[in-house]
Amino acid sequence: MFSLLEAPRNLIKAALGELKASLVIRNVNVVSTTTGEVIEGCSIIIYDEYIARVDRVRDLDRYIGVDTLVIDGGDSYALPGFIDAHVHVESSMLNVREFGRLAAIHGVTSIVADPHEVGNVLGIDGIKLMIDEAKHTPVRFFFEVPSCVPAVDPSLELDGGGASIDSGQVAFLMQDPGVVGLGEVMDFLSVINARTEALVKIASARIHGKVIDGHAPMLRGRELDAYVAAGIGSDHESTLVEEALEKLRKGMYVYIREGSAWKDLLELSKMARGTGIDLRRVALVADDISVEDLVERGYLDYIVNKAISYGVDPVKAIQMVTINPAERLRLDDKIGVLAPGRYADIVLSPSIDEVSVEKTIIGGEVVYSSGAWIHGDTGSFTYPDKALRTVKIHGDVEPGDLVIKAPRGVKALVNVIEVTPGSTLTKWVRVEMPIDSSGLLKLPQDVAYASVIDRHRGGRSIGRGFVKGLGLSRGALAQTIAHDTHNLIVAGSNPVDMYLAVRALKESGGGIVFVANGEVEALVDLPLAGLMSVKKAEVVYGELKLLEKALSSHGALFSHTYMTLSLLSLPVIPELRLTDKGYIDVVSGRVVEPIVGFEE
Repeated sequence: MFSLLEAPRNLIKAALGELKASLVIRNVNVVSTTTGEVIEGCSIIIYDEYIARVDRVRDLDRYIGVDTLVIDGGDSYALPGFIDAHVHVESSMLNVREFGRLAAIHGVTSIVADPHEVGNVLGIDGIKLMIDEAKHTPVRFFFEVPSCVPAVDPSLELDGGGASIDSGQVAFLMQDPGVVGLGEVMDFLSVINARTEALVKIASARIHGKVIDGHAPMLRGRELDAYVAAGIGSDHESTLVEEALEKLRKGMYVYIREGSAWKDLLELSKMARGTGIDLRRVALVADDISVEDLVERGYLDYIVNKAISYGVDPVKAIQMVTINPAERLRLDDKIGVLAPGRYADIVLSPSIDEVSVEKTIIGGEVVYSSGAWIHGDTGSFTYPDKALRTVKIHGDVEPGDLVIKAPRGVKALVNVIEVTPGSTLTKWVRVEMPIDSSGLLKLPQDVAYASVIDRHRGGRSIGRGFVKGLGLSRGALAQTIAHDTHNLIVAGSNPVDMYLAVRALKESGGGIVFVANGEVEALVDLPLAGLMSVKKAEVVYGELKLLEKALSSHGALFSHTYMTLSLLSLPVIPELRLTDKGYIDVVSGRVVEPIVGFEE
């Protein structure tokens, strides 16, 4: 009880000038996210981790002692630290500490992570591992318990994963103080059909006063009403203005996603341009962001600037990464506002018309300044051996096991997955393919073989199919990133390079590899759950750039090819997907044959 009284007592004294400040920032223009104003000529008085005063302080000297750090803002703008309300750290390929470092460089001081990728590989142990590692970074990491591990009901036998998290484990994790909610509820069919397991998970979050995030692409009308009625309060899958507006009107928070591969900001920013729509229930999120974009473009600072370039008012754009997500997370008494009693999480920028992070302050400590990371060492972190040895491929897999052979005929009509750059959706098309003398289907232009291999149990479960639109005219791309169960997925122009790529990942312990003409041309080493690196961000970035260069030289049609390939196996987004069980018709929830018919 003493500590609960002592901290506010000291902060009260600091606000009155009876205790000297630990940090004073003077001569700044404060962006008030609660009123939408910019208040010029302010000072911010900070004691320990917290803000004591924000005002046009005339008697500033009374707050400054011999140990007070004084920063002259030089008429720059002071913004609350940015908050990403929905991101999957694993998609960056960085561990939690490195992701946090790059985030803070770009003004992001609070992150809500949904670790369902590592949860699908390592289960509850993987989630606890990320929560523990987050204690070794200055950024405030909050976690949501994955709601759909695996993404589809295991009894349907549509996908084979490495782990599952049931309602009992969800209830257990809800007790962790670092957990703020239930992660995106992708299995919307279980919700609207009122299946007990889904409702028990939602009830666990409600009992503990935690938020419940949604995942409802194209859900409208009475089905959306049923989904919202279950208690789900946000969604990041809207791609059209009318879809987003319907969700806002029904009480949801709409997260506008602008990540590395899935980009919805251009369309959804129309809501902010002359419509009169209240945007306080709208937030900007990354969802999935690559290390490449973190290094080259930025993070929420880049997304905010992009919103401004699309015509969103700068202060409203800043609210979308500060007070709006803070209120959604029920954390606005701590973050999202520059006000007394809140954490001293502050970004200094010379302008708000185009945000440029000059300084990032977290809990009253300057962690980044003028291009330099200046936060001290947060200590070492050791990963258990189990987390680094997750790729278990059956030793007898051969090149011929990775491709479909036709039993007869000269031509076959084949089901093919067609991908679209920048979209999570796929098209189900049918393509006629000749059959050679060995029974191998000859690939038309812009079609590649694809297969998904169980990498969790070392079994011989392999799904085989074809993908159109990747542009892999030569070689093979393989990776242990394959949403959401993260089996090993490989696509290529020939079975030999595909086999060599699979073997390279088995030996490395996971990652992304490109093989051409029998040689490994690029490897991104990701041994942590087969999803993340244990190296510095700059090293991972270099490996990824070599991969992109190799893919481009062999015909890949767009950047982030590996991200598009990673979604080929997710059987909850229409139309046709490929898992280790084979082709999945997402709408009907059934396995379909790859070959439709033959011409004798």
